[in-house]
Amino acid sequence: MPEASRSLSELLGQVKGALRKEFGTSLWIVAEILELHENRNGHCYLELIEKSSENDSILARAKGTIWASRYSMLRPFFEASTGTPLKSGIKLLCKVSVEFHPHYGLSLNIIDIDPAYTLGDLARKKQEVIRRLREEGVFQMNKELPFPEVPQRIALISSDGAAGYGDFMESIHNNAHRYQFQTTLFPAVMQGEQVPGSISSAMDKIYENLSQFDCVVIIRGGGSRADLESFNHYDLAYYITQFPLPVITGIGHERDESVADMVAFHGLKTPTAVAEFLVDQLLAFEFRLSAYDDQLASSVRLIVQKHLTGLDHRQNNLKHLTFRLLQQRMDLIRTSDHLLRKEITNQLGRKSDYLTLLEKRTELVDPEHILKRGYSMTLLEGKPISNLMEVQPGNLLETRVYKGKIISKVEQTTITNGKRKN
Repeated sequence: MPEASRSLSELLGQVKGALRKEFGTSLWIVAEILELHENRNGHCYLELIEKSSENDSILARAKGTIWASRYSMLRPFFEASTGTPLKSGIKLLCKVSVEFHPHYGLSLNIIDIDPAYTLGDLARKKQEVIRRLREEGVFQMNKELPFPEVPQRIALISSDGAAGYGDFMESIHNNAHRYQFQTTLFPAVMQGEQVPGSISSAMDKIYENLSQFDCVVIIRGGGSRADLESFNHYDLAYYITQFPLPVITGIGHERDESVADMVAFHGLKTPTAVAEFLVDQLLAFEFRLSAYDDQLASSVRLIVQKHLTGLDHRQNNLKHLTFRLLQQRMDLIRTSDHLLRKEITNQLGRKSDYLTLLEKRTELVDPEHILKRGYSMTLLEGKPISNLMEVQPGNLLETRVYKGKIISKVEQTTITNGKRKN
């Protein structure tokens, strides 16, 4: 065995001594929590890392320990100060002592934590997410979507057992105006590191049935400020900006506004406030309808009044025109009557003259008148004799003269042409 050789325990003992000599007092370091575990004895074991600012690659890694006696004080103080728990992804400014054990190697014993640094880092990360979304030109995209006038079909993302969910359902379905809403729950984790992925998955399901909904509502009940950090996640905020339906948030923080609230179409403080907002949209629509109804009624009244005035004017014109037309017709009738009477008189005069003429003619051909002039008329059996051939010897003839008649018996007849002689 060479003289310069030494055992492993001797080497590690020298390393421990050198570290104690070099880092005999505690010092402040900046590190990020990669993993954190609490055991049943109350001790907290961490894995601390340092990442490259250029590509997030890990530059250094070390084990960390917070013994139970200190952890029971540091954890509530840190959470109360920052509003966020000690968890993976949190960056710390912590006071450590360098410990080295031959069996367990190097570890850092955390004895104090400065919450102000973590607050600043969380704020920086939040602002970085906001800056990134603005630079990508997507920050206002969901806000620019048209909001439906009657948002009644609600896609609801929440934890079905959350108090906020119950408050929302009570407020929206038992609203004072009795408006009807259709709510469809898409369950999601609303606390912890799974929030961004869980909400995004719920939104994927909504997207598959997009036409069935008017808007998306993301709600959760009240919680610690720490719970808000999950809603500052870039992936969740970006997903909201890209969603084709308006997104309304009611995450339950009165004083703080998450990035999800900022990029959503409308961010409200509580689930109840979201329900009231939706009810107010329907109330506003009803008011608009009422205003339209009043405007329509007013317009109809004006139109009716205008037409009534026009009808009155036309009625007066019609009366005047009717009277004038009737007057013209009466004048025409009177003129026609006069002409008709004149024509009838003329016709009657002409007919009277004609009758007089006929009367005179009749008088001239009247047998009695002819007989009066000295003529006579011979009858055979009451009929005038027109043909001598009708008369036979022995026939009794009646010869009428003026004021009398002669009865004679035929003895002989002579035809002047000489053909017959009896």
